[in-house]
Amino acid sequence: MSYLSVVLIAVIEAMDCFAVATSIGLGRSGVSRLKAVVLALSFGFFQGGMTLAGFFSGTLAKHWIHDLGSIIACAILCALGVKFIWESFRKKEDGHKIADLGFASIIVLSLATSIDALTIGISFAFVEIDMLFATFAIALAAILFGVIGFEIGSRTAKLFRSNLPQLFAGIILIAIGIRPCIPL
Repeated sequence: MSYLSVVLIAVIEAMDCFAVATSIGLGRSGVSRLKAVVLALSFGFFQGGMTLAGFFSGTLAKHWIHDLGSIIACAILCALGVKFIWESFRKKEDGHKIADLGFASIIVLSLATSIDALTIGISFAFVEIDMLFATFAIALAAILFGVIGFEIGSRTAKLFRSNLPQLFAGIILIAIGIRPCIPL
């Protein structure tokens, strides 16, 4: 597989990270840049790790992993989206950040966005590819798109004085979650 093809796959794989990070930036004005960077690094770690895991597992249960992975990612992202929407209707208390991005949330989001990378890794087992480059490219794209997405979402949220960005973020997460479950 060519290096250009690998880079294109890396960018495509990073789109979910970008969308989730943008949603977090939109819906969680209290999230620090440090936590956003930790989230982006976690995206990169999980994207790269899942790609390698898929590659090493090869053909083992290819269709089962893909089908189950889509359902798991759908459930996680939809549940998070519903939580965002619900919280957008809650009244904010003074000094209280409605949605805090904790370690567990970071891990769950990273796992949910990296399930496709497992399938990509499995497909890499059937082509001639530089896995070191592929893993690095996928991880780096996830990190970069995660940081950029959070910044875009955060800056957009500052333009609004309502809970509308958080409502919008919830809708985006649900859309990302159900996309793989809808046959086209």
